[in-house]
Amino acid sequence: MELDELKILWQADDKNLDSRIKLNNTQLMKMNIENATGEFGKIVNISLLGRNMALIYCLISIGMAIFMIGAIEYSVPAILGGMAMLWSFISHLSIEKPDYNDSIVQLQKTICKFRIHLAANAKYDIFIVALWGLSIVPIFIKIVYNLSLYDSHKALTIFCLVGCVALSLMIALSRKAYAEYDRTLKKSEAHLAELIEFETKSLHE
Repeated sequence: MELDELKILWQADDKNLDSRIKLNNTQLMKMNIENATGEFGKIVNISLLGRNMALIYCLISIGMAIFMIGAIEYSVPAILGGMAMLWSFISHLSIEKPDYNDSIVQLQKTICKFRIHLAANAKYDIFIVALWGLSIVPIFIKIVYNLSLYDSHKALTIFCLVGCVALSLMIALSRKAYAEYDRTLKKSEAHLAELIEFETKSLHE
C-alpha cells in the first residue's frame, strides 16, 4: 500500500473518530441539560396547573355568588374571592413551558426569570388561596348543612378558630414548598452555568 493511500485512510479514520467524539459530546450535553432542567419542568407544570385551576376556582366563586345572590354576606365575599382568583390567573399568564431546543444560556435566563416571578408572587398566591377558601366554605356549609355561620355565634367562633389554624398550616407549608422550589431552581441554574463553562472550554480547545 502506498504512502498516499495510508495517509488517506488515516485521515478518514481521524475524521470518523472526530465525528464520534462530537456526537458523544452532543449526546452528553443533551443528557446533562435534561438532568439540569428536569426538576424545573416539574415545577413549571405544577405552576401551570395552579394557574389553570385559579380560573376554575374563579368560575366556581361566581357561580356560588349567583346562587346566593339574595344574601350579600355570602355573595359579596364569593365575588371578591373569584376576582382574586381571576387576578392570580392573569398574573401567571407569563408562565410558559420551557423550550429545551433553546441555547443553554437562554434556558438559564428562563429559569432565572421564572424563579424571580415565583418569589415575587408567592405571598400573593397564599393570600388569594386563603381569601378564596374563607369566602367559599361558609356557602358550602350553608348549602350542604343548611347552617348559617353568621346567625350562630358559636358556629362562627368555631369557624374562625379552625380557619386560623388552617391558615397557619397553609402559610407554613406554602413557605416551605416555595423555599424548596427556589433551591431547586437555583441548583438548575448552577448546573446550566457549569454546562456553559464546559461548552465554552470545549470550543476553545
